[in-house]
Amino acid sequence: MVKALRSPGFTTSLWLTFAVFVGFTAMFTLYVRSEKAIDRANDIRIQSVLLAGELRQSSDDLTHMARSYVVTGHPIYKQHYQEILDIRDGKAPRPVDYQNVYWDLVFADDRRPRPSEDRAAPLLDLMRAAGFSDTEMADLALAKTRSDALTAIERAAMALVDQAEPIADPTRMRASQMVHDAAYHQAKAAIMEPIGSAYQMVENRTQQTVNEAISTAMTMRIGLIALAALQVLTLLFALRNLNRALGVSVEELHSHMVRIGGGDFRTAIPLTAKQDNSVIAWLADMQCRLASLEAEQLQAEMRARRLTQLYAALSQCNQAIVRCANQEELFPIICRDAVLFGGMTMAWIGLVDESARTVKPVAGYGDSMDYLNQLEISIDPNLPSGRGPTGIAIREDRPYWCQDFQNDPNTATWRDRATECYVQASAALPLHRDGRVIGSFNLYSGQLNAFDDDARNLLLEMAMDIDYALMGFDREEERRRNQQAEQFRGFMLESLNSGAPLSAILINVVTKLESIIADSRCSVLLLDEATQQLRLAAAPNLPEFYNQAVDGLPIGAGVGACGNTAYTGQRTIVADIQTHPYWAAYRDIARHADLGCCWSEPILANGNRVLGTFAIYRSYPAEPDRYHLQLLQMAADFVTLAIERKKAEDDIYFLANFDPLTGLPNRARLNEHLKLAIGIAKRTNGHLALMFLDLDHFKDINDTLGHTIGDALLIELAGRLKQVLRDEDTITRLGGDEFIFLLPGTDATGAAWVAQKLLDTIAAAYRIDQYDLTLTASIGIAIYPGDGDDLEALSRCADTAMYRAKQEGRHGARFFTPEMQASSARNLQLLNALRSALERDELTLHYQPQIASGSRRLIGAEALLRWRHPELGLVSPAEFIPLAEESGLILSIGEWVIRTAARQAESWRQAGFPPFIMAVNVSAAQFKQPELPELVADILHEVGLPAEYLELELTEGVAMHNPQGVIAMMAQFHERGIRMSIDDFGTGYSSLSYLKKFKVYKLKIDQSFVRDLTSDQEDKAIVAAVISLAKSLGLKTIAEGVETVEQLDYLHQQGCDEMQGYLFSKPLPAEAFTDWLRAHAEPASSGD
Repeated sequence: MVKALRSPGFTTSLWLTFAVFVGFTAMFTLYVRSEKAIDRANDIRIQSVLLAGELRQSSDDLTHMARSYVVTGHPIYKQHYQEILDIRDGKAPRPVDYQNVYWDLVFADDRRPRPSEDRAAPLLDLMRAAGFSDTEMADLALAKTRSDALTAIERAAMALVDQAEPIADPTRMRASQMVHDAAYHQAKAAIMEPIGSAYQMVENRTQQTVNEAISTAMTMRIGLIALAALQVLTLLFALRNLNRALGVSVEELHSHMVRIGGGDFRTAIPLTAKQDNSVIAWLADMQCRLASLEAEQLQAEMRARRLTQLYAALSQCNQAIVRCANQEELFPIICRDAVLFGGMTMAWIGLVDESARTVKPVAGYGDSMDYLNQLEISIDPNLPSGRGPTGIAIREDRPYWCQDFQNDPNTATWRDRATECYVQASAALPLHRDGRVIGSFNLYSGQLNAFDDDARNLLLEMAMDIDYALMGFDREEERRRNQQAEQFRGFMLESLNSGAPLSAILINVVTKLESIIADSRCSVLLLDEATQQLRLAAAPNLPEFYNQAVDGLPIGAGVGACGNTAYTGQRTIVADIQTHPYWAAYRDIARHADLGCCWSEPILANGNRVLGTFAIYRSYPAEPDRYHLQLLQMAADFVTLAIERKKAEDDIYFLANFDPLTGLPNRARLNEHLKLAIGIAKRTNGHLALMFLDLDHFKDINDTLGHTIGDALLIELAGRLKQVLRDEDTITRLGGDEFIFLLPGTDATGAAWVAQKLLDTIAAAYRIDQYDLTLTASIGIAIYPGDGDDLEALSRCADTAMYRAKQEGRHGARFFTPEMQASSARNLQLLNALRSALERDELTLHYQPQIASGSRRLIGAEALLRWRHPELGLVSPAEFIPLAEESGLILSIGEWVIRTAARQAESWRQAGFPPFIMAVNVSAAQFKQPELPELVADILHEVGLPAEYLELELTEGVAMHNPQGVIAMMAQFHERGIRMSIDDFGTGYSSLSYLKKFKVYKLKIDQSFVRDLTSDQEDKAIVAAVISLAKSLGLKTIAEGVETVEQLDYLHQQGCDEMQGYLFSKPLPAEAFTDWLRAHAEPASSGD
């Protein structure tokens, strides 16, 4: 390394040369100044002569102008005369180059040869400024003084000319003589004398100055020559010392510098001992330094290139994360990008197999993928394969940087394999999911120390991006699964509401779930409680031989997955059928059916009663995840709902169409059969008979022996009656001890024979438990078409005939006769009186409270119509309301009822009573009026009652007469906030498919089911079924006709929401109901 350049001699010679050069420069400067002094002296001499000449010339010009004026008398000469004086005295601006010929060029027309300057200066001042000496200035001032004195003569001559007018020759002559005589010439010569003296003094002075400058210049020339010779000597001396300082010739030094300047830092410069501390030695040292810097730069460039590659890999990684939808797509792209863009030789991703505690490669890329063949990596620290970079990174959840793979003690197991793949460094980065390590991202480089701090940060960022992507995949998978679950739930609900058979619904659900869970097959097995065996309900995609094998599978602990589930009522998960003990007896058939696992979920009804099992099979061993278990439970719960709904529909259908005690068709069923029979009779001109049968004194049996015996007797009687009739005949139990018989194609003769046969059959003895009983009956017969052409007319006639039979001694049959029509007079009388009942204020409303089952508080009241005629007295609603409906009077009466009830409800609300719902019955005729919703809304607006406090009750029969029209009408009420409920529920025929579409919020249980509730098991079953149905549909229930505490307790136990009946209060007039409110209702708070 060069310590210091060898340059003192060269520096000295260089300074000496410089000093000589400075001296030469100074000498040359002085020489130039001396030459300038000569020029300046000459310039002064010339300028002095010109100024002195100007003084002489001005005197001559004055004489010339004076004489010219005297001779010519032209005023221009006089003007010029004065101007010459003013210019000389500094009173007027000087013309340019005034020292040269000027006035001789100015003619009579006063044209000037040159313009004047902007300034005026006295001539004497200009002379002083030009450097005239004091002596010279004294002579010149004397000359000027004398010239000024001469002007007096000249002015006098010009004045003499001016006085003569016209000018006379003697005068002119005298004036001319004044400027031409000897005195004038002597004065003129006196002026010229000092000017001549001044001329000579200026000439002498300036000539001396010029000579001195010339002498000085010569001396400077000699000095310059001497200094030039000295400069040459110093330059030669400096050159000799320069060569010694450079160490080589300038040309050689230049060649080395060109080579180094061209970037060749590696070729060394040869040096000798003499060249030590020389420029060439310094250049050689610099070359070494540049070579070192070049090596460092190359290393930095390689590092920058590596970082650029890693940035590119990171960018590609982020793009892949955006594009890919799952890890199966992402991992291979990540590995590929790490190699292609990140400069790695190989990259792979391994995931932890928790069961085997090993790391299995799932994706990789690189030229040395043979490295992964039969690669064994464990996460067990006790195994050699678990103590490598990957095992440590996963186990300790930290990145492992191996900068020297061949010498790292933790890589000994894989060194030979790495040598074949040219691996010099590696990195293992843990990957996370749900906060836990799931595997590692492994990278290999062919360079030692490939992972500096910047590279580590970028790779860690890439690993974090992969973690974020996995978290995003989980979120997206969760969203997709939730969407699938919602779609599955919607599909199941649509299937449930489709009206399809249960078997079809179950097959649809099984098929749908199989489409959601890849590579799955499902089955539904239902439990036969009698045999305690599982029966196949749905398994469309399982092999037939397998379905036959499991159909009839007994339940028990450990009896297969489904058998165990049905026995324990708990979920059973068999992850591997071939190893699980529950499947020991069924492994061969499962293997033949390609079943690897089975997840079985119990189908549970209320009270955890097992209805069956829902199972998911897959062709390979597998544990279900949370999503699979969610779908499995959803499917099992849906099957429970489908089974219970099907049972409820069957029960409701049975209750709607059949008598629950005897199993006989009900009135709705009878009406359908009657319409069909009447249609046939009309086409064939045939007949049919309708019989009303009422048991005589049957109430005595119930009162004496109890309803249990009475019910058993009715069941026995129904069996006997069915045996008497033909298949095409219909027998209907209306309730209690009343029956109706429809005999198609039967005339009066046949009807009489059947009636007698029925009476004989009824009269035969009965053995019920230990009791021997006998019965008699009264029968009324109506014949189509003579007695009517619909159920109403025929029923009325048959009912009239039956009452006549009772009146005539019972246990007999009577045909309807015209005489029996006499009772219609009563109806006519009532109808006529009813037409004016509103006008005469004969109608009134009574109100019966409706009570909450749990709190026993008032929640509503039903408005009941009453008619007190001044002559007929109190007329039963059952008697006059049908007449009003038949006559159409119900429309005006119904409007009055709604308005009166609403006004009364608002009156009680304004009086401070707690607000409650006012229930008003709406007839079929009213509900057919399209303007009814608008009418009710207008009434509410008129009286000021909020819509939420009005409830309209519609009977079940009316609701099902025109379901589509009813749905539309109810929707209008619902939009206006008016409540709707179904009255007398259970007495008609209701379709669940329509009932769920009705905008109602309450079902009213008919009092016929409540009356014998505590003693009649059928009534109990009906009430329980209605309440259960209402709950499943999200509806409230209210029971009417509650008269005993026992009825109240039973209804409350079953979950009935509201009650109404004489147990709480009979229907009361408005005044009495007000008193009842004061006694029972809590006052409304001030906030109401």
